[in-house]
Amino acid sequence: MGTIAHLIKIWDNGIESPFPALKLEDIDELKRRTSATHVVAFRWLCDGKLHELPHPISTLPDNTGIVFCEGGAAAGKRLIVVNADGTQRMTIDVPRIDSKSNPKKGYLSLPPSSSNFGGIEWGCEGNDGNTDYLFEFDWKNGKLLRYARPTRPW
Repeated sequence: MGTIAHLIKIWDNGIESPFPALKLEDIDELKRRTSATHVVAFRWLCDGKLHELPHPISTLPDNTGIVFCEGGAAAGKRLIVVNADGTQRMTIDVPRIDSKSNPKKGYLSLPPSSSNFGGIEWGCEGNDGNTDYLFEFDWKNGKLLRYARPTRPW
C-alpha cells in the first residue's frame, strides 16, 4: 500500500501551499499577498501518480489514506476513506449507538477532533441523531471502536 507524499492545497487563484504545515498567521499572509480567498482542491503524489480531491480532507495518521465527508463539506452523513492511490477503501456511516439513535439525523465531522476525551485521541466529532459523541473508528475497516460523550455540546 502506498503512502501520501507532497500533499498541497490549491487555492482559487492557482497558488499552492503545503498541507497542513501553514500556521493561521501564515495563511492570512498568503491570502493578503496573493489575493487567494479559499482552497479549491488538495493534491498529492502516490507512487509517482498525481491525485486530487476538490473538498476538505484529513490524512490518516499512518499517511496511507485520506478521509473526506460525502458531499464535500467539513461534516456530513458519511465519511469516505480513500487509499493514498485514490482508490476507495470504505465508507463510514453515522453509527447507531442505542435505541434512541437516529443516524438519518446525525452527522460525522472530519477527524481529528481538537477534543480528546474518553481515551480517544484521533476521533471524529459527531452526533448519532440524538446525542453528541466523539467517535473512534478503525481506519482500515471502518468499524466503530469506541465512543464517548463530551462534557459539553459541540
